[in-house]
Amino acid sequence: MGLNYIINCTHCGSHTEYKTSLPRTATKLDRASIYSNIDTECAIRCPKCRSRLNTSVSEFFSQVEIEMVG
Repeated sequence: MGLNYIINCTHCGSHTEYKTSLPRTATKLDRASIYSNIDTECAIRCPKCRSRLNTSVSEFFSQVEIEMVG
């Protein structure tokens, strides 16, 4: 089980894929918990240009696609 993130930065135009895996002991995730836990206090940045992706929740979701795997 894991999450795939596809970052489509509106600032520099780069497209980056980032994959994470969760330990087998992790509880099953649901979409509501993933989409409701976006932090806007700490910066999430584009790996190419370092532009902030999460100034607001709507800005984050306009630039980042999240896919559950497994």
